[in-house]
Amino acid sequence: MSDSTLTGSSEGAERPPGPRRGALGLLLAAALGLPFASLSTVDATEVAVITAFGRPVRTVDTPGLLLRAPWPLHEVIRYDRRAQLLPVPPTEMLTRDKKNLVVEPYVVWRVADPARFLETTGTAERAQGWLSDLVVSRVAAALGQREFQELVGVDLGASPLLPEGLGREVDEAARARLGVEVLEVRLRHVGLPAQNEQSIYARMRAERSRIANQYRSEGKERAAAIHADADRQAAELLARADEDAGAVRATAEAEAEALYRAAFARDPQLFLLLRRLEAAERILDEDTVVVVHSEDLVGELLGGLP
Repeated sequence: MSDSTLTGSSEGAERPPGPRRGALGLLLAAALGLPFASLSTVDATEVAVITAFGRPVRTVDTPGLLLRAPWPLHEVIRYDRRAQLLPVPPTEMLTRDKKNLVVEPYVVWRVADPARFLETTGTAERAQGWLSDLVVSRVAAALGQREFQELVGVDLGASPLLPEGLGREVDEAARARLGVEVLEVRLRHVGLPAQNEQSIYARMRAERSRIANQYRSEGKERAAAIHADADRQAAELLARADEDAGAVRATAEAEAEALYRAAFARDPQLFLLLRRLEAAERILDEDTVVVVHSEDLVGELLGGLP
């Protein structure tokens, strides 16, 4: 009895060292695995937020190795730091003159304050939904100050559809609310509602036709004025040319008359002979046949020459 009691007591005294060895082994394994569980990496395209039981405690925006306490003490939440494109669905808006437009904006944004981004939204999908609502409201307010003809037409020129300060206003609101930076707010497409499209196009065609007819009438009027001015200048040039030609002919005839008188005074009979020959040459041609008596012809031509 005593032997069995002693034996049982001795066996009971030797059992405790077993659990102690297991606990020490677990602590040793945890100590050896602690450095490996506390290392993380941050990519160059990422920005990270370290949280302690869900509360942000540190922001990491430098790529490389990251030393932290193991989970669940610390958790690393990563966000894309690159610029992202957010296409906003087409939305129908009203202009100042109560005309409907279908506008399709887009936004270029990126995470600027990861800790605030985590606290307010936490996911890109929620942030994009809030940004879409913000952009739609600001764009609708801006277009509501413009006339329909200023936004849809052929004579828009280089004037922007959105005011210059709209992007800055959206950026300030997004930074304060979400911790994101808005880089661009633009309009991808401005169109007309399907139910009003044909009637608006018809009015636009009628307006363009009226303007084209006005341009044509103005062009015809200017062309008629140009033709009239050209005809007047041509008539003046012709009259001046006729006047100059008359003066030249008068001068030539006077000089010829003087030459004729000088020639007649020098030898009248020869002059008359030459004049008669010139007259005969002008009157007669190769097909003319003249029958005269030779003596009469000679007498007529010589005119009593000795």
